[in-house]
Amino acid sequence: MNKESAGSVSTNLETNIRLLTQQFQASEDLHTRAFHYKGRQGCLLYLVSCTDKKKLQSDILQPLLQAQEGRIIDVLPVLNLTVLFDFKAASAAMLQGQCAILLDQTAEIVVADVCASAEQSVTAPHNEQTIRGSQEGFVDEIGKNMQLIQKRLKTTRFLHRQFTLGQESPTIVKLLYIENFADPAVIDKISERLVSHRDTMLKSPGQLMNRLEGSRLSLFPQLLLTERPDTTAAHLMEGRVVLLVDGSAFAVIMPATFFMFFQAADDFNERWWNGSVFRIFRMVSFMLGISMPSIYIAIVSKHFDILPIDLVFSLKASLENIPFSPLMEALFMTIVLDLLREAAIRLPQSIATTLSIVGGLVIGSEVVNANLVSTTMIVVISLTAVASFSVPSHEMRLAIRLISFPMMIAASLLGFTGIAFSFSFIFMHISKLETFGVPYFYPAAPFKPRRLLNAIVQLPGRVFGKRRPERGSS
Repeated sequence: MNKESAGSVSTNLETNIRLLTQQFQASEDLHTRAFHYKGRQGCLLYLVSCTDKKKLQSDILQPLLQAQEGRIIDVLPVLNLTVLFDFKAASAAMLQGQCAILLDQTAEIVVADVCASAEQSVTAPHNEQTIRGSQEGFVDEIGKNMQLIQKRLKTTRFLHRQFTLGQESPTIVKLLYIENFADPAVIDKISERLVSHRDTMLKSPGQLMNRLEGSRLSLFPQLLLTERPDTTAAHLMEGRVVLLVDGSAFAVIMPATFFMFFQAADDFNERWWNGSVFRIFRMVSFMLGISMPSIYIAIVSKHFDILPIDLVFSLKASLENIPFSPLMEALFMTIVLDLLREAAIRLPQSIATTLSIVGGLVIGSEVVNANLVSTTMIVVISLTAVASFSVPSHEMRLAIRLISFPMMIAASLLGFTGIAFSFSFIFMHISKLETFGVPYFYPAAPFKPRRLLNAIVQLPGRVFGKRRPERGSS
């Protein structure tokens, strides 16, 4: 049982009922139920949409009517009971699915948990599929997500801090970590930013992510999102901190480094050779995704002389009747591809499949027949799309799409020199970027060869022996 600081609750029952009811602006969702307890008048207040009526009847109302002696908190068979002394805290508790118990001649409000939870079955992750890994994914209920993580972390050092954000619409947020594994300084920094949240309503977890990111102007994602409990547990064991938001089926992992976005769950379930090779493929795909259209533009615009003579004739033939510059071709096809991708995501699954087929066949063939783009550009954009799709993180895929645009412009103006300047700027930026004091490009900058090799290649444990949890750049 917890107690909060004194407020404005009086000993008059009618006054308390009226003031607590005013907190909900005469909402029809608010119901009351009068009762007598030990010769005194009492009242039960609850929100129908948030309350389990069967639990309210069996665990609250029936014991109150049958009790002969004792305090209310002693006769109710409910684990989560809280005594409050102000109406604002009581109304916030009712919005979380608790009922308020008022008693005449008592200047306190007892709130009991009778929340109605919509049971959501655990299914396989939709966006992070695996061949041999776990087939359980997070759901929208924060309590169920905690159970999925706790099932994989059977240690008493697994701790969490709970925050309630949003004054008008309280939302539960939990910060998870393993004691002596996670950096206390990182935990304190994250807690400070969560406490500083002053929005009246938390519309989505994206609001928190914007506050937690170290650089809001950077195109690179600084927080790793996952819907896999096994991936979350693995990062916790490596000393990272996890954020769960009620109503979201994703966990936010902090602090995130650049190389974490290229790791997949199958890397640790396959033989180390397979995991290593495909992780390297993903990093190569990142480089191709941001640079392949730029390389094509640079060659066609400035550097035809580096190609074999036979390939030059073939490329010139494909560009002969194209009225647009290579930059305009690349921008047009990239935007069309992004529009098709967005439409496939937003439409129902049955229509999205048809759209993908129609878009790929009709648009791809007809723009060539209409001499709007060359056949070589179609091949380049297709390979770029395939390369970006091989990156596991959706946030990093979005970054690839955005970064490729300025690189194409630089290649059009300066050729290979523009591409070199672009890559130099990118590497300088990610080398300077930090997340909660941890270098974003760690262990490449600062350079730690032993850890860098292990970040790129999934070597067997006997090569390096027992790995300690990572703390910052130490």
